Amino acid sequence: MAQARTRLAAALSMARDRVGTRTGLLVLPVVGFELVVFAGALGYLLRMSFYASTPDGLYQPGTWTVTNYTQLLTDSYLQGRLLFSLQLGAVVTAITLVVGFIYAYAAWRASGRFRAVLLGAVLVELLISIVIKVYAWVPLLAPNGTFNSLLVGSGLAASPVALLGNGVGVVIGLVYSMLPYVVLAVYAVLTSLDWSLVEAARDLGASRPRSVLEVVVPQAVPGLLAGGITAFSWSTVAFAAPSILGSPSERTVASEAGRFVNTTFDWPRAAALGIEAVVVVVLVIGLAVALVRRFGPAGTTEGVL
Repeated sequence: MAQARTRLAAALSMARDRVGTRTGLLVLPVVGFELVVFAGALGYLLRMSFYASTPDGLYQPGTWTVTNYTQLLTDSYLQGRLLFSLQLGAVVTAITLVVGFIYAYAAWRASGRFRAVLLGAVLVELLISIVIKVYAWVPLLAPNGTFNSLLVGSGLAASPVALLGNGVGVVIGLVYSMLPYVVLAVYAVLTSLDWSLVEAARDLGASRPRSVLEVVVPQAVPGLLAGGITAFSWSTVAFAAPSILGSPSERTVASEAGRFVNTTFDWPRAAALGIEAVVVVVLVIGLAVALVRRFGPAGTTEGVL
């Protein structure tokens, strides 16, 4: 009997090793793709940031200098744009997480065609180009656009409200663009939640809002974290929405990097600004993950950083 158990354990161990090896082989193409496309591009950007600039634009091949970083760190305007970008990303992420959770919760509790419509709307929005989605908000937010016509017509506003060419329009455009990523991440987590836990909380006297806050929200934290990382990463370095829906006051680090590339042709400085933005965003995300790991539910950050 003991020998049989030993043989069975050995067979199971070999089977797990084979599965693990096959899984690793399946992941290799993805890892190779990421190394070439992501790490390769980031490495080239890093190298570009150490090139010396030339008076007539572009860069001097074969040179090494840290001047781009010293000038960048001492430029109060660019550091102000970076701070604004971080603030914009934080606001957009906070709003998107709240709206995205409510939407995902509604889709989770819906059934039949209504659930299909809610999820289908999110998927269709993902298929549309970011530039098209942002431009679609222009006629909606314009002084004589749809929203202002409704506000003035209903008597909620005596005159058109400024929704375009300021931070309000930028936030609206970015929240709309980031919403699907939060909704899908949260919905994927909620589908594994046992509804009987919520019912048990209500049987013990918890109100509907409290049962959601005490039971559903903690279980949805992994999805909220994943969606929040995506929303913050993209909205902090957004280019299309601030350029189309905002004003010069809403210029982000991406806008400034675009100016260096397309107007002044100072590619090394643009690369240095991009590297700084990447480092700062990664540090902020790492801090957020550490805080969730420290104060959030156990196992929430498994597989993240």
